[in-house]
Amino acid sequence: MSSDYVESRVASQRRIAFRDDTPMVGPPGTTATDFKMPRLRRCPFTLDSMIWEARVDGGIDGYVWKVSFGAKGPFALKVFWDAEPVDFPTYYAPQRECQNAALLQMIQTAGEQEAAASRAVLVNAKPTTWDDAVANLAAFSDEARLAQPARADHASVMPPRFHQVSTIPRMKRCYGWLTIPGHVLRELDWSLRPPPVQVDMIKRHLAFDREYIAIVYEFVEEGESDPDTVQKALDFFWLAGFSRTFSPLSKNWKSGVLVDLSDIIPPRGYGWKADLYEKGPGSPCT
Repeated sequence: MSSDYVESRVASQRRIAFRDDTPMVGPPGTTATDFKMPRLRRCPFTLDSMIWEARVDGGIDGYVWKVSFGAKGPFALKVFWDAEPVDFPTYYAPQRECQNAALLQMIQTAGEQEAAASRAVLVNAKPTTWDDAVANLAAFSDEARLAQPARADHASVMPPRFHQVSTIPRMKRCYGWLTIPGHVLRELDWSLRPPPVQVDMIKRHLAFDREYIAIVYEFVEEGESDPDTVQKALDFFWLAGFSRTFSPLSKNWKSGVLVDLSDIIPPRGYGWKADLYEKGPGSPCT
């Protein structure tokens, strides 16, 4: 693989915006443009009010802490190892998770709006191609939903190949992105500082002289994941256009909720996998 290709691929990836400086207040926009270029809004909480409560765990993409903001919490704070896209073709974890968090928030909003109007979102019931995936994701947009028939007419006008999405599986709530200066990590008590993490042959760490991207999520308590609940979520992600990764992990699910959003890939995201998508939603990993 030539160095010119690597530089071109990294440069192209960097040009895709995935963060929005607008504070996350109120529901997100759900236009077709929003779905084509998902950008996660900034967390409205201030770094000065953050209380680091405990380390949770780390993986290939980042390290997670249990935190609170003043009297609000607890939350999960995920800080990503890579401050910049790496210099070889692979996904950029902050980009993938910001895009996924933004898309899932938009999908949730669209689902709530349709439910309030006693309507459902119509998607291809058996998507297999990238075009199918893009179309199914776009079905949650304002424009697509306005063009759909009223729910009372669905039975008479809906082609058999379509599926009515009337409920959205439980999703981990996201509160937006923020940045964590390295000196903040250096000033933590030793019991809270991020340890190096080794995944297979890759060793990860956070340096104190860099600034890192982080995402604030709801803190999902440990709990067993019912296989049927997980399967319904996997089915939904597939219907919404997301592909699986080659190595999904069971530990990325807690209490039936996907807690690591890098485990799914949006159709316009780097690394979306046509061969896996064609095979369907898959089953709960063991």
